Formats: sequence, C-alpha cells, structure tokens
Amino acid sequence: MPPAMLDLDRGPYVVGVAGRAEALEACAALAPAARPFDLVEARVDLFSGQRLDDADLDACARLEAAGTPVLITIRSDRQGGRFAAGDAERLARFRAALAAASWADVEDDAGIVDEVAALVGARPAGQLVVSHHDFAATPPLDLLLAVVDRCHAAAPGAVSKIATAVKSADDRTALRTLLARRPQRTAVIGMGAVDDGLRVELAAAGSLLAYGFIAGATAPGQISAEVLHARLLAASPPYATRQRRSATTSV
Repeated sequence: MPPAMLDLDRGPYVVGVAGRAEALEACAALAPAARPFDLVEARVDLFSGQRLDDADLDACARLEAAGTPVLITIRSDRQGGRFAAGDAERLARFRAALAAASWADVEDDAGIVDEVAALVGARPAGQLVVSHHDFAATPPLDLLLAVVDRCHAAAPGAVSKIATAVKSADDRTALRTLLARRPQRTAVIGMGAVDDGLRVELAAAGSLLAYGFIAGATAPGQISAEVLHARLLAASPPYATRQRRSATTSV
C-alpha cells in the first residue's frame, strides 16, 4: 500500500504518541483495523539514544506500508523536549528517520525549519508540522494568531500546531477563538494538569490533530489514544463517519 494521503481539510485525526521504541513497535504490531489512531508520532527525543535504530526504522516502514503515516518529532529542550544537541546533529537524525517516515514536526523557533521542510517535501505523501509550545501560559489571542500565521508561512502546506498551558476560562476561550479564526491546517491543544475534556472539545470543533499516548503521557493532561478515539467517536460526527468508512473499506 502506498503512503497514506490524509485529507488535511477534514480533521480531526488522532495521533498516537509513542514515547519509547517499545510503543512504536506495539503500534506497528497492531492490525490496521485495530489501530485507535490515524498516524503515529515517534517522539525520538524521548527514545533511548534519541535516534531510531534499525528495528525502529523497520517499525516505521511497516506502519507506513500499512497506510498509517509516522510523524517524526525530535523535540528541542527549548520547547519542552529533551533534545539538547545542536541543529546539525538534529537535522542528521531527521534525515535518517525520514528514510522510513513521511511526516516531521519541527518547532517554529528552530534554525532547521527550511532543511526539514525540504526533507519532508522529498518524501511521498510528506507533510510538515510546524509547532509552538508554551508550558507556562496561554498567550493573548493576537499573539497566538501571529504564531499560527508564522507556522503556516514556514513552508507551503505546513500544518500549524499550537499547544499552551490552560489555567483559566479565558485561556479556554482564547484557544476556541484561535481555532475559529484559523480553522485550516491548524492543530490547537490545551494542556492542563488533568484531563478536563478540552483536548476532545477542540478536536471535535475542528482542530486537525489530537494527540493521545500509546504507553504513558508525554504532555500535561494527555489521555490515551484509545480513550481519545472512543470519545471522538461520540463527540465528532466527521470523525465517526470517517472511521465507519475506513472500517468498511478495510473489510
């Protein structure tokens, strides 16, 4: 099967977050019809050695061959990740990982955005996500809009991902309004100390990507991909319809 081409005008899509190599392999071992996610994020900065070994690359290739895109993330320590080496080394690890995967996530303040965009552009069905994370607060709406626009402008067709700490009703309103003002190719995630339903609410309202863990949360308030999938079936008619069509096609 060729790499999956997701319709990025018709979210939400569930991203299963693999925070270690064992979780990536577990995703690849699931039959496609049993996967409670549309794509898998390999959080390489959380893996042992912060790189994909041969077995990890094989798992990525199997997922892609079965129609599940793999999103490579090597999150910098500036934006909540664990990768602290320089851009040249991070780019080399992106290059190696994108030999098997088709998607990549790079932060809006990274010095290698153009280079990662070029690597993704050379991949069949390649897709770039340009992300911004604020673990301290939700900035004012005008600043959020500017960040989304900057992420979209980083490369043609880029997806903008915004994840901020939610501490008040005003923060929730700002994220809802952001999504309403920038509905296309935008993922908006509200991070709280516990799951209060905002992640599901934003996904049901049109946030393109919704993140759920495979084996342990990698961000505040993150729920499992399985629970996220179940809740979106009830909360998002477009998601439920797409899942029914996918199940029918796979039979």
